[in-house]
Amino acid sequence: MGLTRRSESKFVYLEVKHHCLWRQLKKPLDGCDSVEVTNPQTGVILTKHGFRFDSVSGHVVKIEKYDTLKKYSKRYFGFKVHFVEGPDTYVVAMPYESQVLRRFLRLAHNINWELPLSLTVFKGKKEGGKEETGIWFQQRGETVKAYYTKDAPHGMPEAIYYQDVEQWDFKAQHRWLVDKLQTETMADIAAAAKKVAPPIQPAADDLGDEPEHDTTDSGVIPPHGEIDDDDVPF
Repeated sequence: MGLTRRSESKFVYLEVKHHCLWRQLKKPLDGCDSVEVTNPQTGVILTKHGFRFDSVSGHVVKIEKYDTLKKYSKRYFGFKVHFVEGPDTYVVAMPYESQVLRRFLRLAHNINWELPLSLTVFKGKKEGGKEETGIWFQQRGETVKAYYTKDAPHGMPEAIYYQDVEQWDFKAQHRWLVDKLQTETMADIAAAAKKVAPPIQPAADDLGDEPEHDTTDSGVIPPHGEIDDDDVPF
């Protein structure tokens, strides 16, 4: 089963927010959750409505790039991964500098795209008074391990440490992993999709509630934020 809660639409758009997979709503519905978010630029507190999910699963049939350069005054870009389970498609946004994309990039090489994949989001350990977001990919009931690691970089460039500011720079490393996604992983997914579950093209009236990007909680994190054991530089 892809998700416990069902939607009237065949397309369900999800974001990694609020320590869960969040399906944002344009207006409140019966049984939905409400969260307060603060616009970091204005300090205004807003109430957002949506549904929370722990996991999504299905065959990954497509990864597509998105870029709001021509749509919004503020630019958001990244990738959307499409999970297909039966007649339904679940589309998970992975912003360019997000934790979920960084983890996905490191382990995508180890995924068998002809088998279902599961993504679980949960509250992780507290660091400095802040609860981290846990990201867990599984296949065949087992954790998908990272392919690009500290001990086995497989050609991945090293991060650069700047002593003057005491910060690590992961930009070149991240760009290299994104290039692998676009030149290798996307082709592997497309080839597997032809065998198991070709991607469904949504009808104009069947798009569901695709989230609108905003500045309150975009899911984007700083290049040096939320570093965990898997992200420790070399």
